[in-house]
Amino acid sequence: MKTLLDHGFLHGDCLTVTGRTIAENMKTVKWNPDQDVVYPADKPLSPTGGVVGLRGNLAPEGAIVKVAGMAGLRFSGPARCFDGEEACFEAVKNRTYREGDVLVIRYEGPKGGPACVKCCRPPLRSTVRAWAARSR
Repeated sequence: MKTLLDHGFLHGDCLTVTGRTIAENMKTVKWNPDQDVVYPADKPLSPTGGVVGLRGNLAPEGAIVKVAGMAGLRFSGPARCFDGEEACFEAVKNRTYREGDVLVIRYEGPKGGPACVKCCRPPLRSTVRAWAARSR
């Protein structure tokens, strides 16, 4: 919170449960430059963090996408839509998609899932990566 406050990402005048403001609570907090767990706000590990907002013809009202560990954040290609993670996993397992296809899992998340509990589980991720590597 200290680094977020220091770089203008938090409103320091907001009251907390202590009855003091965030700025007051953070006044005595010292940043430890020798640790490598939390990055300073001016030197983030990635420009977007682990999730980003998505808009476009697949999500006209918007959606949240987990992008942690991804190299690129822009995709273009034919969408292969699946009604749930199990259907997508079957397509990956059976290799019934083409290189360049964008795999979309619908009906998962807070409204449909709940919370996409199994989405991006290791078997699905590793299968997609392994097949993509062989396709190059």
